Amino acid sequence: MRGVNRHEHDPYTGKVMSEERMLQDILLMKKGNINAVRTCHYPNNPRWYELCDQYGIYVMDEADIEEHGLRGALASDPEWTAAFLDRASRMAIRDKNHPSVIFWSMGNEAGYGFNFAAISAWLKDYDPTRFIHYEGAQGVDKDPETVDVISRFYPRLQEEYLNPNIPEGGDKERPENARWERLLTIAQKTNDNRPVMTSEYAHAMGNALGNFKEYWDEMYSNPRLLGGFIWEWSDQGIFKKRADGKTMVAFGGDFGDVPNLKTFCLKGIVSSDRGITPKYLEVKKVYQPIYIEWQDSSALKLKITNRQHHSDLSAYRVLCTITANGKEVEHSEVAVPVIEPGESVTVQLKTKKALPAKGDVRLKVSFVLKNDCSWAKAGYEVAWEQLCIRNGFVDNTALSATTANKSGNLQATVNGDVLSVNGKNFSMQWNLKEGSLSSLIYGKQEMLSNPKDMPAQPIFQAFRAPVDNDKSFGNWLAKDWKNAGMDAPKYTVESADWKNSADGSIIVNTTIRSSYIKGSVLSRAQFTINKDGSMDVEYHFLPQGELPELARLGVAMIFNKELEQFAWYGYGPQESYPDRKSSAQVGLWHSTVSEQLFDYPIPQESGNKEEVQLLTLTNAKGKGISVTAMKKPFSASALHYSAQDLARTAHSCDLVPRKDIILSIDAQQLGLGNSSCGPAVLKRFAIDKKEHTLYFRISSANRQLIPEKLDR
Repeated sequence: MRGVNRHEHDPYTGKVMSEERMLQDILLMKKGNINAVRTCHYPNNPRWYELCDQYGIYVMDEADIEEHGLRGALASDPEWTAAFLDRASRMAIRDKNHPSVIFWSMGNEAGYGFNFAAISAWLKDYDPTRFIHYEGAQGVDKDPETVDVISRFYPRLQEEYLNPNIPEGGDKERPENARWERLLTIAQKTNDNRPVMTSEYAHAMGNALGNFKEYWDEMYSNPRLLGGFIWEWSDQGIFKKRADGKTMVAFGGDFGDVPNLKTFCLKGIVSSDRGITPKYLEVKKVYQPIYIEWQDSSALKLKITNRQHHSDLSAYRVLCTITANGKEVEHSEVAVPVIEPGESVTVQLKTKKALPAKGDVRLKVSFVLKNDCSWAKAGYEVAWEQLCIRNGFVDNTALSATTANKSGNLQATVNGDVLSVNGKNFSMQWNLKEGSLSSLIYGKQEMLSNPKDMPAQPIFQAFRAPVDNDKSFGNWLAKDWKNAGMDAPKYTVESADWKNSADGSIIVNTTIRSSYIKGSVLSRAQFTINKDGSMDVEYHFLPQGELPELARLGVAMIFNKELEQFAWYGYGPQESYPDRKSSAQVGLWHSTVSEQLFDYPIPQESGNKEEVQLLTLTNAKGKGISVTAMKKPFSASALHYSAQDLARTAHSCDLVPRKDIILSIDAQQLGLGNSSCGPAVLKRFAIDKKEHTLYFRISSANRQLIPEKLDR
């Protein structure tokens, strides 16, 4: 069950569903490799089931029985038995003839008692062909026999989580990450043989869906695991026209409604009007029904597994593309033998030309539809995988956007606190009192900008605009960041000096302490200015004292507004994070800075790119700066907003972009996790409070990096 929970919701008509909106949902689900829907938490419009029958979606039909605040009091009250039975029986009687409905759900979050036993007995007698679900039917050692499937909410993976032992919901006995059971542990028990599933998991609120792939690695590892239903399909925002002419995505409190749950209606993998999000792309990738891996990378042998339930893979063409340093060098179609459901085969690839001798060489295998079908046209990509053939580290000389000029000498002069360095066609200025780079000129163009409301740069940063998962049930991450003053450090220059090197370069050394309420981060940096105008940057970050879990470790630089063209070699084209990058591909990508912020209704961290090896910011003529990773890749983003700009704004329609460009270069960024409702970040995606290093080179760029493709 590669499923989603779906509420009936339209941003214009509320709970009134049109044929067009329902069909839009169906087609997006099919294209996103979603094969199952839970009708949370009530039977849906009858037309919905007809569409699921027609297009092929498994349905968990759920009775409208819910009693959140009563904590199950009615489930064992005989005065409510008839009402419980009435709601479940009417659902089954109405929907029994829909083949898409494969199991009944007795309700949601209504505790457990004999009223549910009565429902189960009635359903089994009335319709023995379908199995019965209810997450609330749980026992100490074994779940009641009234359900045919063991179900849990928001389970944990087997891995260790970042767990600061913060009490959840005020319950001091239950830390934030200890309340959720581990799904695989349940499946491994030998006292039961019923299938195990999660009817709600991967809470998709805001910039979310961390460690989603890891969930499915476990799903496929045990035959008892049936799958799960993401919470949830679409945001439930209402589009509201304001007096200032702006249209905002309204949520709790925006209509003067009290009490409310604020943004807790915005939890979809698609937006309220069904716009595609980075989360949807991650779901499509992880849910894809075909698994592609190396059998032997040195011999170019693939292993392909069919994870479809009923069909072989004859409906697909298999396309293979080899890239070197982001440039497409070979494209072919591969014949694949018949692969029945659940089976695997080995496929031998052959190349027409020799592979490049150095650099990053990758293979993309893509399964596309041979013919038009009811939900997509021929050529639609259903499944893909990008595999590393060799090296995995880019040949920067092949992508060089610079013109090296190693002739001439550097001239250094000091005037008060200002160090000026001049070379052929470039100059730099350092403010030694502030330990900052105040000017960087390549050719005749000033690359930097120095807005008065921003600190001197490069700006150390350990803060990000909190994503919804950072706020979480216990609000522990975002709350800790606020209490520790992570968004407003005090910068102290402990030392800043310079010297001439024997090879003719000039070295600037700075030590700057970023102080918070009870702790600090010491940043030691060495800037080596070379004769060609490039500058090698080496940072050592050392967290000290009492600090909360860190959101990131890196620096920000502010560049001229004209450098709007953004290109990078790394994961793309959409944003990616340490625990959400399965749907991104390593390659050479080109966009603009204005397109980098994803429009989450509540502004938050956005636009990050993982494992960046090279990036450029250039003007319309291709002139600008290039940043190259040294020793290891970094995380990066280029936005017209600072983290503080995003964090202080409640609605995305109220964001005011800066003219300047804020480039973030991070040694590491914290994963996204699931803790807006569920377990937090896996520990391996957290940032250890130890010394971290960041190495990169800044140089002039003299052309735009634009991806190239073979002519087909």
